[in-house]
Amino acid sequence: MINPHETEAFDFLYNFVHKHAEGVYYLTFQDGVQISAEYDTDYETDNGIDIDDDGYEEYIAIVFKNTANNTLFEVTCFSFPTKVIYNGKRII
Repeated sequence: MINPHETEAFDFLYNFVHKHAEGVYYLTFQDGVQISAEYDTDYETDNGIDIDDDGYEEYIAIVFKNTANNTLFEVTCFSFPTKVIYNGKRII
């Protein structure tokens, strides 16, 4: 965890995708959007503010590929799904 907004659930998903990189994840977000996706990669990123400015934050982005249209999207502590299903089992 590199950001205090990264919850235990975020840490769990981060560790889970590293152990289960293959397969399809079904993610549901707070606005009701549901996406079928595959894990792609992850990396440390920031909010685009200069490192010396107030409000600068670093955090981890988990990148998934939408299986419907092959677009990539990030899951972060600021855009975390409300439900994640993997192999038919709810993990979050």
